Amino acid sequence: MPTRIGFLLPRSTDYPAMGFDILDAFRIHFQLLGVDDLQLITENIGYGDNQQLYYAKAEKLLLEDDVQLLVAYSGVLNAEPLYQLAQSSGRAFLFLDAGMQMPTEDKMPNNWFLSLQGLDASYRLGQLAAKGKRNVLMASSFFDAGYRGSLFNVKGIEAEEGNVSGNYVSTHKISEFSIARYLELLNENSPQVVLANFSIYLTELFMKELKENRSIATLLPFYCSPFMAEETILTKCDFPSGEFHTIVPWATSLENEAQFLFLKSIQEQKNKVANLFHLLGWEAAVVTVRLLNEGPQSLANWSFDSPRGKVMFNADTQTSYAPLYQGMIVSDADGKCKLKIDEKLAITQEEHRQTCSQKIEGIHSGWKNNFFCT
Repeated sequence: MPTRIGFLLPRSTDYPAMGFDILDAFRIHFQLLGVDDLQLITENIGYGDNQQLYYAKAEKLLLEDDVQLLVAYSGVLNAEPLYQLAQSSGRAFLFLDAGMQMPTEDKMPNNWFLSLQGLDASYRLGQLAAKGKRNVLMASSFFDAGYRGSLFNVKGIEAEEGNVSGNYVSTHKISEFSIARYLELLNENSPQVVLANFSIYLTELFMKELKENRSIATLLPFYCSPFMAEETILTKCDFPSGEFHTIVPWATSLENEAQFLFLKSIQEQKNKVANLFHLLGWEAAVVTVRLLNEGPQSLANWSFDSPRGKVMFNADTQTSYAPLYQGMIVSDADGKCKLKIDEKLAITQEEHRQTCSQKIEGIHSGWKNNFFCT
């Protein structure tokens, strides 16, 4: 009997191949790991704004398709309704996550998260931007401001005794997109740096506006969110001039044995340059083999070599963490944006625990969409 694995895959207007890339890389790596007798059963979960749909699709995979393990691309807010389902079914659930939301409920033993550590990177970026007690102008898109990245930027700024001098939040409508208010804020409260939170098509719009107004818009150093520097998006953006720092979970320029096999396999079998979603699927294959052979508790304090470095699962948080990478967004030979990595940043177990232990109090966003799923 084949190994049956259920997949809950997302939709994304801006990354239409997201689900395909996750699944393709999972299948390719699973076979390279020596498991040929595999049956993947997939269900579409939309953009992540319907928790009832999530639950119904997961229940169908467990009850009707009798999958042995379930893998889902899901932020924690959508994963939480499934925690009890994993326990009652006795199956392991592996959630693939950009790491841009905070849990509101305690995880249960059968639920594990493979994360791109968006909040870790956001916190580090806030620290970097505010170093020397600087005044920081926050610039965010309508979508990105609704996740927890901006909050962790501010926590990082506060840790360095910096100050938020102003907030600019863009519209999400292409026809109405303008940085007029951002330009006004550059002349208010004496900002010294800009911390920019953009992703998907809004990165391209922001960079375009910066270029059109570069004589006044790009005079300060920028500190760009991890998914603003996502390489698929950067290839579409004209470099506006200026200084653009960033912290990311992974880059195609990293050099290690796991990276070589990963990039080579995706290029040869799918004729594509590998991206973050391929990476999540690739890593998920390694973790899934471990879960099938050893069970959920075998992930506690277990690590494996990934294209982004050593990935470790923490027994207490049930979430993975790995190194981050500091770099710059620079111009390529054609005037487009590209990512240049300068330094590897270790994430300690204690730093990981501190990020996961943060509690959100007071008013917060009700934005439940999985990150990138719009």
